[in-house]
Amino acid sequence: MTAKDVIKVVCVFLQKEEFLELEELGGTGEATEAQTKELEHMLRCLNLVINEIATDYIPLLFEETLIPTGGHVLFNSLTKNPIDIIRVEDRFGIRVNHKLFPDYLETIDGEVKILYSYEPEQITALSQALENFSQKVGERVIAYGVAMEYCFICGLHDDASIWEKRFKDALLIAARKKSEIKLPKRRWK
Repeated sequence: MTAKDVIKVVCVFLQKEEFLELEELGGTGEATEAQTKELEHMLRCLNLVINEIATDYIPLLFEETLIPTGGHVLFNSLTKNPIDIIRVEDRFGIRVNHKLFPDYLETIDGEVKILYSYEPEQITALSQALENFSQKVGERVIAYGVAMEYCFICGLHDDASIWEKRFKDALLIAARKKSEIKLPKRRWK
């Protein structure tokens, strides 16, 4: 799924079908300056929505192995921008104690494996691929969020509240646990 796929759905939701004919979205028409600004505006809204999903609903997880220097792991030395440290293990897979500081993590000396949630990268182009959120969130759900943000920013508060309800309801469904539910066995007296 790319940013272009989501923006196309947003254009349908917001009844801006003329945008679907633009070259940027796969059509043949040339975009005016106002249309280009509106597409950039939608892209900024898309970044807000992707960040909200990753921080509030479905965290993006990443695990990496590092060797701390002096028992410290600088957050800027991690591959991705961390939001929350979930687990720190030694090289044998045993959890180890760690302490969080504003710009580093304090842990044991030696090789450690860190599992953390991270902030998604900014989307800068329509052809850029989006995070897949473990296949739980589709383009329709993200498009609800973009439509919501777009309407809020444009001052269309009634429309924004409708899109917000659809977005939040769809996210709650996507984020809930869908595994087998086991009830305790019945006991007879």
